[in-house]
Amino acid sequence: MASQVPSWLTLIVSGLTASLAYFFIKLYLHRQFYKNVPTPPHSFLWGHLKLLGETLALFPSGAHYQAAITTISQKYDLPGAWYLDLWPAGPSQLIVTDPDLAHQFTVLKNHPKHIAEVATMDPVLGKNNVATADGPAWKAAHSMIAPAFSASHQRNMAPMMAEEVMVFREILQKKAATGEVFELERVLQNLVLNTIARSMFEESLDAQHKETPMLAKFHAVCKENVYLMQSWNPVGRFFARWRQSGLSRELEAQLAEMIRVRFEKLQKENADVSQKRGLCTVDLILREHLLEVRKAQSEALGPKFMQMAITQVRTLLLAGSGTTTGTLSFAYALLSINPEVVQKLRYEHDTVFCPGVEATYDLLQAEPNRLNELDYTTNVIKEVLRLYPIGNSARAEDSTGFLTYEGQQYTTKGQLVTGVQHTMHYDPRIFPNPTKFDPDRFARDEVPRNAWRPFERGPRGCLGQTMAMEEMKITLLLTVRDFDFECSGLKPTKQRVGWTDLDTVLGDRAFQVMKFEAKPIDGMPMTVRKAN
Repeated sequence: MASQVPSWLTLIVSGLTASLAYFFIKLYLHRQFYKNVPTPPHSFLWGHLKLLGETLALFPSGAHYQAAITTISQKYDLPGAWYLDLWPAGPSQLIVTDPDLAHQFTVLKNHPKHIAEVATMDPVLGKNNVATADGPAWKAAHSMIAPAFSASHQRNMAPMMAEEVMVFREILQKKAATGEVFELERVLQNLVLNTIARSMFEESLDAQHKETPMLAKFHAVCKENVYLMQSWNPVGRFFARWRQSGLSRELEAQLAEMIRVRFEKLQKENADVSQKRGLCTVDLILREHLLEVRKAQSEALGPKFMQMAITQVRTLLLAGSGTTTGTLSFAYALLSINPEVVQKLRYEHDTVFCPGVEATYDLLQAEPNRLNELDYTTNVIKEVLRLYPIGNSARAEDSTGFLTYEGQQYTTKGQLVTGVQHTMHYDPRIFPNPTKFDPDRFARDEVPRNAWRPFERGPRGCLGQTMAMEEMKITLLLTVRDFDFECSGLKPTKQRVGWTDLDTVLGDRAFQVMKFEAKPIDGMPMTVRKAN
C-alpha cells in the first residue's frame, strides 16, 4: 500500500498555495488601478518602489522623502495630483503638489490624519498627542493649549526670547575668539529648548550652559524610530523597539517630575487659573484638573491625567524645537554664501531698531511690537522655509472619498493623501526661478495664495508657528550684525538634480535628512568670527 502524505504537510502546502494565490490576485487587482490614473512610470512587479529607491540614491544617505517626490514630479512633468504605488512595503499615496488642491483637503475639508502618520509619530510623542490625534481627543487638546500660542501671548514672550538669544550671543563670542569648529545645530537646539521650556513652565532648564540629558534621550528615541521605519530586520527591530521603550520611560519620568513640581507650585501659591488668558502652556494643561482638585480638596495627579499631560508636554517641548533649530541652521548656512542678503538684514536692523546690539536689545524689551516692522527679516525666514520645509502631513480619505482637481475626481479611498510642500516650493510655475535664494520674492507679491505652506495650513497647521517665527526674527536681529558665519569642511559636488544647485556650493549639506523631521545632515559644522 502506498505511503500517505501526512495531514499536517497537506495543510501547510494548501495554506501556502492559498496565501500565494491570494497575494497574486491582490497584486493584480491593485496594480490594475494604476493603468488609468496620473502616475510616473509604473512596474507591475515593483509598483513605484524601485523608482523611489533609485531616486533616493541620487541623494546622501537618509535623505528626506520629499526630495525624491520633487525629483520624480519634475522629471516626469506630473500634474498637481498623481498617485504613487508603494504597496506592499508602504501605503498607496495620492501626491498633491497643487497649492489650491492642498487647500481643499487641509482647510476646506480638513481630512483626518492617516494611520501611517499616527504609527510613525505616536511611538515618539505618545498616544493622543495634539499633532496626530483626531476627533474629540484632538479638539480637547487643541482647545486646552491653543491660548498659549496666540499672537498676543507670543509677543509678550519676546523679551524672554531676547534674553535667551543674548546668552546664545555670548556662546558665539567665545566660539569667535577661539575660531573652533562647532555644531551649530546643537547650540541652537539648546537655545530653542530653553526658550520653549521657559514659555511652557516659566522655568529655565539652563540648557545653554549645561548638558540636558532629556534632549539627548529624545533624539535617541527618534533615531530608533527612524530605524523602525526603514528596517525589515526582525531582530534589529525587536531590539530597537526595546531600546525605544526604555528611553521613553526615562523621558516620561523626567517630564512627570517637572509637571508635578509645577502643579505643587501652583497649589502652594494658590495661583489664579480661573481664566485661560495669560497662562503658560503647562498651567493651561493643569488648569481644569487643578480647579477640580481644589473643589474636591484633593491633591492627586491621577495616572490617566499624567499620561495626557506628559504626552502634550513631550510633543510641544521636545518635538516642537525641531522647526526653529533646523530653519536657523539652514538660515546661517545660506547667509554665509549670500553676503548681499546679510547687508540688507543689517541695514533693516539698524533702521527699524537702532545701531548696536545692546541698544537694540533694550529697545526690544521696551517695544517688542517693532518686530512687526522687520519685513525683510521675515522674508528671509520665509525664503529659508521655502527651500527647506520640515516635512509634510499625511491625511486619510474623508466621507466623500475623492478630491476634485481640474474638473476630474481623484479617489482618496485607501490612499495616504499628502501635500508635498517641498515640491510646490520648487515648482517654477509657482515660484519663478525657484533655485535662487531670493527673499525679495515675497515683497514683490508674486507668490500665489496657498503656495507657501511650510507650517501647513488650516485647523491642523503647526500650532507653534507664531512662536517659531518670533524666535527666529529675534535670533537674526541680535546676531547678524555682529557675526559672520562660515560652513566648515564643505565638499561641493556636481549638481545632482535640476531643482537645486546648492549642492555645487554646500555639497551634501544642501539636502535635508529624515530624523523624525527634515533636518541638517551633519549638525551644520560652522566657524564664526566677529563682523567688521
